[in-house]
Amino acid sequence: MGGRFGWLVSYPKSGNTWLRMMLFSVMSGQTAVDINRLSNEASIAHFAEMDRLFGIDSSELTEAELAEARPALHAVLAACSTRPLLLRKIHDRYWLTPSGVPVFTPDLSQGAIYLIRDPRDVAVSYAHHRGVDIDEIIERMADDALFLGGADSRGKEQLPQPLGSWSGHARSWLEQTDISVLVIRYEDMLQDPLTSLSRITAHLGIATTLGQLQAAVAATRFDTLSRQEQTLGFRERLASATAPFFREGRSGGWRVRLSDAHVRRIIDRHGSIMARFGYLS
Repeated sequence: MGGRFGWLVSYPKSGNTWLRMMLFSVMSGQTAVDINRLSNEASIAHFAEMDRLFGIDSSELTEAELAEARPALHAVLAACSTRPLLLRKIHDRYWLTPSGVPVFTPDLSQGAIYLIRDPRDVAVSYAHHRGVDIDEIIERMADDALFLGGADSRGKEQLPQPLGSWSGHARSWLEQTDISVLVIRYEDMLQDPLTSLSRITAHLGIATTLGQLQAAVAATRFDTLSRQEQTLGFRERLASATAPFFREGRSGGWRVRLSDAHVRRIIDRHGSIMARFGYLS
């Protein structure tokens, strides 16, 4: 049958996992979501996936060879899909392989959702997620050469993902013209999840009813997901994390968790994009 991709794009800790769960609820017709049964639903590309589909040991490939293989991996996944829309969570910036081929093939793309969140709240949440201090995370978020995954993950974890800085990541997706992008602010999704989810499904061509959207929002309430994690754990939570994955589910927490110096450093590096999306008004 074959399908096309709906890319779910975000910098880490910007609501991507929550969005995956809402869309899973809508598309599966389920009124409840099991947070530990989403590993194959819109999951980030792993070494094991490449090994399985290509019949190779991807740990033997160089970084350049892995990069060149990413578009081929997407082509195989699209060709094998039994559904017209194949969701894919990605933290990558928009990038090209060393030979100049778009990693996220335009011809296989239905569209992209770009979730953006106030970087001050991202810094707080990301520090808890990684189990490191705020100063280290602020430096990471300003690093244009930052990668996720990579050589230290070979054979067991996620494929290398060029991430870059928070503002550079946003620009890479907002300034490319290959794939249609809908930007959704995490803060708006918190305030009115029904409207945000309606816009997202429309952009990706997912046929829905108001009842389906309302059920998905109800099934993925933060307190519901948090209780599941407390009771059953969450497979995607890092072992190094110092707090639950579903920690607070709100915006503006940076106001009591960041020092004035922290805030200045974030604004100095990312102020132009922050202003563009209303984070400095």
